[in-house]
Amino acid sequence: MNENVTEITQIQTKCNKIVTDLIKIRKAAKFSQEFMAEWLNVSRKKLNEFENGKFDFDLMVRYATKLSVDIEINYVIN
Repeated sequence: MNENVTEITQIQTKCNKIVTDLIKIRKAAKFSQEFMAEWLNVSRKKLNEFENGKFDFDLMVRYATKLSVDIEINYVIN
């Protein structure tokens, strides 16, 4: 059971790092949250929540795709 908690925590940490990196790329490109939200077809509120910790896997993938960023998460279910 403890191993599962550790694995989940590791996955969450990796996903949080990906989101943090995506935000840095967005800001480096000088894209506002409003622009990015419109480009992703989500509300600015939803994007703001996502960027501030409310995780959404689908949004993370779409965000990365729009910024031409490849993401990879390796996880094996036994």
